[in-house]
Order: sequence, then structure tokens, then C-alpha cells
Amino acid sequence: MRRYEMALVAAPTLSEEEHDRLITQFEEMITSMGGVVHKVERWGRRKLAYPIRKFTEGNYTILLYDAEPSVEQEFLRRLRLSDGFIRWLSVRADHQKPPTPEEKAALEEARREYLRRAAERATRGEESAAEAEASSGDEPAAETGASTGEEAAAEAAPEPPAAEEEPAAQDAGSADQADEGAAAEQAAPAEDEK
Repeated sequence: MRRYEMALVAAPTLSEEEHDRLITQFEEMITSMGGVVHKVERWGRRKLAYPIRKFTEGNYTILLYDAEPSVEQEFLRRLRLSDGFIRWLSVRADHQKPPTPEEKAALEEARREYLRRAAERATRGEESAAEAEASSGDEPAAETGASTGEEAAAEAAPEPPAAEEEPAAQDAGSADQADEGAAAEQAAPAEDEK
């Protein structure tokens, strides 16, 4: 058997439950075909260096497993057929050691924590959707006199105090004197150059 490391980038449109289900299916496929999954490391949602299929973010997962080349070929075939993954890279990783039991326990704990947070976000999302539906019975924002973002920023910005404008008007005479001095300085270097 050979050791492989697979980096998977899932589409950000996949929910975390769907993403976890797909990864679990791949793990089961590897083990059912005689392979051994050593490590599943979830990196979470990250920004892509460039758009892929019009996505700018993706959910990253790293798999470390031992399998025969036929298992690797089947894995890649299923990835091509799956719409959930937008990019993947598989490399031979014979140099990598499998994780120790302590590292495996830490990875499992991290996975449980990841799933717990995903469930919390899903419930918060459902609660906010319910609140949005409840508030949609109110008057629309355009009728209540709410302003656009630019108008709100202009309204929020304080006007400069009138005291600042008065000194500028008083200094108009001194500005004219400064302009005459600047013109004289520009003329002087021109004479030095000749």
C-alpha cells in the first residue's frame, strides 16, 4: 500500500453537514476498499487565491491515508463526478508518518468541536431567519424613510464648525502676500541659472 495525502476544496455553497457527510463517505469508501485513513484535518472556510468556478472561498480538508493505487483512482473518479468539490490535489506522502494516538484523539476532538459549532451556527441562522420573517410584516424600509448607505454616512458626518471658516477669511490677505513671495522665489532661481 502507498500513503497518499489529499487536499480537498469544497464549494462554499455546501452546508457544513453536507461537507462532513461527503468526507465521511470518502473515508468509508477508502476503508471498504482495504485502505486506512490516518488523519482527517479540517481547515475550514478560507479565501481562494483566485476565483474557481466563480467561487472566492472554499472549505479545505486534508486527508492522509494508505491505499492501493486502484483506490486512489476510484477516489479521483468520484471527486470528478461530485459537484461538491471545486478543486483537489492528491500526492504521494510516503515520507509522512501517521499521527500518534494522542494526535488522533486531538483531531477527533477538533472534529467534534467543529461539528458542534456548525450546529450552533445553523440554529442561529434559523433563529435569525425566523426573526427576519417576523419583522417582514412591518413597513418596508423605503416607506419608513430609511436612507441609503451613502445618505446615512452623509447624515452621520458632522458639519465643520463655522469658527474654522472665519480664520480662513481673515487670512486671505496673508495668503496673497504668500503668493507674491512664492512668485518672487520662482523668479530668483531662473536668474541664477543664466
